[in-house]
Amino acid sequence: MPIPTETLFDFIASKVPLSEEDKEAITSRLSIETYDKYDLIIKQEQVCTTLRFVVSGVYRVYRIEDGKEITSYFNYEARNPFVASFISLLKTRPSKEIIECIIPGQLLAISYKDWTSFYSKSAALNTFGRLMAEYNYVLAIERIESLQYKTASDRYIAFLKLYPMLLNRIPHHYIASYLGITPESLSRIRKQL
Repeated sequence: MPIPTETLFDFIASKVPLSEEDKEAITSRLSIETYDKYDLIIKQEQVCTTLRFVVSGVYRVYRIEDGKEITSYFNYEARNPFVASFISLLKTRPSKEIIECIIPGQLLAISYKDWTSFYSKSAALNTFGRLMAEYNYVLAIERIESLQYKTASDRYIAFLKLYPMLLNRIPHHYIASYLGITPESLSRIRKQL
């Protein structure tokens, strides 16, 4: 069965020119993984060594602090399509995050070592790696600023813009956790808006 690379290659090509040679090199190292609801992609304390790309499904990145789940963000094909515990991946240390499938789907997987080996062989993929690092840095800063400077209502409105397709597809307590509020507070905000 062929690996469904079209979405990944379209995403890369939207940022940098992608040669047939680059496509062949990537394809030779990819595998496809299928996940059901509640399957864990990364467990807390597991070292993340694989970079994944969303073909389908929705994935939640969260931590457990003092027995409470705190959602950091969601991955799906239209937003944050690369799935990894990035601190664990980049620093080769146990993950503090858990990545869970919340809507069944498929991920393309490649070892991070294989992925970074392309950087010295392809100027386009090297540039793409830098662009993705910059993009993820901006996402992280925006997330920090949102939690520090915006009201819960403003964070909810921003959530609706960032993740419009998730509102009626995922449990609302995940959304509340992402917003840093209780489910009851989320319910009040939704009624007010």
